[in-house]
Amino acid sequence: MSYASSRATEHARRPVEPAEEQDTFQLTTGTAGDHPAVHQFLLAVFHQPSLGEFQAQLDEPSYEPNDRLLAKRSGHIVGHVRTVNREVLFGECILPVSTVCDLATLPEFRGRGCGSNLLELAERRMLENGAVVGLLRTKAPQFYEKRGWARCGGQRCSTAAPRHILSRLSEVESQERSPLGIRPSHLHIRFWRHVEQAALGRLYEEGTRGAFGPFVRSEAYWRWLISRRAYDRIYIAIEGSPKLDLDDTMHSVVGYAFSKEGRIVELMTAERRSDAAWRLLARACGDAIENDEHEIRLDAVPGHPLHQMIIASGGVNRCTEDESGHVSMVKLLNVERLISLLKTQLHRRAVEGRLTIPGELGLLIDGCRYVLEITRRSVKLSPGRFGRSYLECDTAELTQLLLGNLGIEEAVATGKLTASTRVALEAARVLLPQVPLWYPPLDDLPA
Repeated sequence: MSYASSRATEHARRPVEPAEEQDTFQLTTGTAGDHPAVHQFLLAVFHQPSLGEFQAQLDEPSYEPNDRLLAKRSGHIVGHVRTVNREVLFGECILPVSTVCDLATLPEFRGRGCGSNLLELAERRMLENGAVVGLLRTKAPQFYEKRGWARCGGQRCSTAAPRHILSRLSEVESQERSPLGIRPSHLHIRFWRHVEQAALGRLYEEGTRGAFGPFVRSEAYWRWLISRRAYDRIYIAIEGSPKLDLDDTMHSVVGYAFSKEGRIVELMTAERRSDAAWRLLARACGDAIENDEHEIRLDAVPGHPLHQMIIASGGVNRCTEDESGHVSMVKLLNVERLISLLKTQLHRRAVEGRLTIPGELGLLIDGCRYVLEITRRSVKLSPGRFGRSYLECDTAELTQLLLGNLGIEEAVATGKLTASTRVALEAARVLLPQVPLWYPPLDDLPA
């Protein structure tokens, strides 16, 4: 995510002065007239963003000035937070979410509840806007854990020397060459052109279908994403003739890759031409060598074959949070509505897992009682009662379980989850499997 979301912290290591009266600042929603002062405030606290990046925030299709919440004293900004409303793909579901960005206070207002009050107001605003889950990235996770946020996994990437990758690609290509000489249509790799935006959108939609975590991108969002130029190059793979017919979808474009400073931040290919991924990687490696870059980094969906190939080239697969220090965190804003949005997915899992239908699974969450009712047609969550079979955990663990970030076996082994019966444990395994969460970094990569 961007510097914006990665700065989602009160920007305070410890209180500077004893807490004073909390009426020394006033919370308010931002207006267009606040933008110059907001930019100067962010520069004073974070030394970012550039004027161009700040303008890109204002140009984002869903942005409204009141997405910014401000703490003011005597008309001057002393605290700030921004929320970004989006939708994420989650299997066959689409979830409305909101990201907390740029939470900060001036040094003299730290320890007075300014950041906490801004965060609380932001959470209420996100809930009012229909978000079921809040997202953020921070270097101060303890601040958020005290306020009900839960850590939610880490993105992973693979890295290796470009020369080693090219050598390995050459070996694989010679091994996989058909003995009968039958080869798929030739692929041409070149830089992307603006008239080919529709092809990027089509490939992204195909490549993220059924995924857990990528953002939904409209045509307007794609235009904004490209105009930000948070990348150095966009490569495309073309099947057959390099000359394209300018139709709506450009089906001969079978792959693309966004790269920045030796990092492939997004790569998608058509299912029928998975070999396009190898060719795109080879082109990126060649350009990296020309630019005297000594490492190629791939940020692709977990399980992508290129990860294993890069490791076989002498590379490593590592957690991106380990190197940046930023932690991804989530908060359930409306558990009942989240279950409602996931009901089709949960019901399918119940049927495929051969659970008894109709059936019930109790949930004891921070002392509050719920029951997950599985009927012949749907699943719903109701408060207030449950039977013998139930699960007990706190809200942070429930968040990770519902989002597939925590495995049932790990949760039980570490004492984060207790099942009252074997029936409850088996139901949890079926309904709440671990899934490969993945957020493409391109959406929030700083320009």
